[in-house]
Amino acid sequence: MLPHFDEYRVPSLVRVHKHVGGPIFWDKYAAHPYVGCANGCHFCYLRGEPYVGRRDPADLDRVIRVKTNAADRLRRELPRHPPEVVGMDGWQWQAESRYRVARAMLEVVLDLGYPLSIIERSPLLLRDLDLLTEINHRSWVGVALSFSNVDPALKRAFEPKSPGLRRRLLTMEALAKAGISVGMALMPVIPLLGDSDRHLDDAVRATADHGGCFVCVGAMTMEGDQAERTLKAAASVDPAAETSWRELFHWPVGGRPAYGPPGPYNVHLGRRVREACTRHGLLDRSPRYIPPGPLGINKRLAERLFVRMYDLQNDGAPGPQVWAYRKAAWAVDEADVGVDQLYREQGLAGLRRLPGLGESLAGHIARWLDLGAPDRPA
Repeated sequence: MLPHFDEYRVPSLVRVHKHVGGPIFWDKYAAHPYVGCANGCHFCYLRGEPYVGRRDPADLDRVIRVKTNAADRLRRELPRHPPEVVGMDGWQWQAESRYRVARAMLEVVLDLGYPLSIIERSPLLLRDLDLLTEINHRSWVGVALSFSNVDPALKRAFEPKSPGLRRRLLTMEALAKAGISVGMALMPVIPLLGDSDRHLDDAVRATADHGGCFVCVGAMTMEGDQAERTLKAAASVDPAAETSWRELFHWPVGGRPAYGPPGPYNVHLGRRVREACTRHGLLDRSPRYIPPGPLGINKRLAERLFVRMYDLQNDGAPGPQVWAYRKAAWAVDEADVGVDQLYREQGLAGLRRLPGLGESLAGHIARWLDLGAPDRPA
C-alpha cells in the first residue's frame, strides 16, 4: 500500500552541523527532501522519541511529508555557507519517483559546485547517475549504501519493505564503475543475531566483490517505539532473543532500555569489522573529500586525527584519550588558517593556540607536518 503524501513548503532547509562526525560522517550540512520513509525498517532511529516529537511513530512509513520547495530553498541557502560537504538522502521510490525532489536538489548541488555525501538504501539512486557523475567530476561524491546485514532472513524480519539486498549491491557496483567513491554503511548491526564473525565477514566481502572501498559500522540504538518494534522482530527470528536483548540493553520488563549496547560490545564490534576490512583490502571508515586551496591541509590533518581517534576507540583506549583526539580533530578542521602556515610562522606555540589542542598533540601534529603531510592518513 502506498503511503499518504503530505505536501508542504519549508521556511528553511539546510541544517549546519556544529562539527563533522569523522571518520564516518563527513558532511557539514544536511538537506533532506522528505520527512518519513516508506521503507519502514523496524530499527529505524527515526522512530525514536527524540525524532518523533508529537507525531505517531507508526506514521513514519505511512505518511511521507514532501518538501515541495526544497530545491529552491537549497539554492537560496547553500551559497551562504563555505563549500563543504552536503549530506543527502531521499531516493525512496514511492515519493521520489512521483515528486523528483531529490533529483532537483542534485541539480542545485551541481550548479553551485558543492561536494556531496549520500547515505541511501534505494537503487533509484541510479536514475540520477548522470547528475552524480557530473557532480563527482566537478567536486566530489561519496555514497554509502545502507545495510543492516546481507542475510536474507534477517532482512525479511527487520526491514521487510526495504529494497532487496542484491539490488543494493548491484547499485554499489554501478556507482563504483562510474568512478564514485562508494561503500557500505553497515548500520545498525543486528545484535546477537547478525553480529557473528561470519555475518560481518559476509557483509565486508560482499562490499569488496561489488567494487566498494569501505565499510563503516554502527551498533543498534533502542528508543521508544523503535525499541518495541525491533525487539518484536528479533523474537520472530529467535524466541530466545528477547531475553538476551533485554540483558544486552539492560532492559527490564516494563522499563526502558539503554540507548545502545555497552561500550565493550561496541569496541568488539568495531575491532572485528576493522579486521574483516583488512582481510578484504577495504577501509573501515569513509574516505574524505579534500578541497583544493590552503585549507585542504587542515582537512587532511583532521582526517588523520579522526582516524587515530577511531582506532583508539576500537582498541578500547581510555575515554579521555579518545576525546582528546576528537577535540584536536575539530580544532584543526575548523581553523580559518592553514595549520602549515600557522606552524611555519609561529612554531609549536601557534599550534598550541588552537582550541582544545594540548602540548602532546601539538607536538604530534608538528612532527607530521615536518614529514611533509601525506595526502592520506597512515
